Amino acid sequence: QEGVKLRTLVNPESFEVKGGKVVGVVCHPMKLGEFDRSGRRHPEDATEAARETIPADQVIVAIGQALDAKAVSGGVALEINPRGWVKADPRTGATSESWVFAGGDDVTGPSSVVEAIAAGERAAVAIGRMLAGEDQSFWRGYHDAGASFDPDADPVPWSRERLQTIPLERRRQNFAEVEQPWNEATAVRQAKRCLRCDYGKQTCDHEG
Repeated sequence: QEGVKLRTLVNPESFEVKGGKVVGVVCHPMKLGEFDRSGRRHPEDATEAARETIPADQVIVAIGQALDAKAVSGGVALEINPRGWVKADPRTGATSESWVFAGGDDVTGPSSVVEAIAAGERAAVAIGRMLAGEDQSFWRGYHDAGASFDPDADPVPWSRERLQTIPLERRRQNFAEVEQPWNEATAVRQAKRCLRCDYGKQTCDHEG
C-alpha cells in the first residue's frame, strides 16, 4: 500500500555518491543456479545481465549482521558458547558472572520479540530473588486470576474486527506505528472470541 517494492536476486555492489550524498545503489542481477544435494538452488551471478543503478537518497545496510558478544557484555569476560553467544541459564538468565544476567538474541541467537521479553521476565524474577537472598528455584509461583471458564459452554460468535490504521500518506512521511490499538470495549469483546478448535460439534459416521 505504501509503494514498497521487494527486489529479489539483486546483489548490491557499491553506492553512487554525488556531492557527498548517496544518490543510488549499483546492483548486479543474480539468477538461481542448479539444484544442490539439499534440493535448493543458490543465487549466482548473472554474468550476461548488465548492472543497474537504483536511485536512493538513504541506504540502510542490514546484511550479514551478527552478534558481537564482547560489545554486549561491556568488557566483562562472560563465558561464550561454541556458537559465539553468551552462555546463560535458560531458566534464570544467570551467566558465568553472578551479577550479570542475559537473555534474548545474545543468548539464543535470532528469535522473536516475545521470546526476548520472556527471557527478560525470567531474569527479572531471578534478580529479584537474588537481591532478596532467596533461592533461585526453577519452580515458579502462579496465582489464580479468578477468571471463570466453562469448557461445556457454547462459544460466543464474535466476529474479528480490523485494527484501525493511520492514513496512507502519513505512513510515507514517518516511522509511526501503522496499526492503532483497539479501545477497551473492542479489546474485551475480541478477547471473548472462541479460539478453541475442539468446540466443533459435528457428528462423525464411523460405519464400516
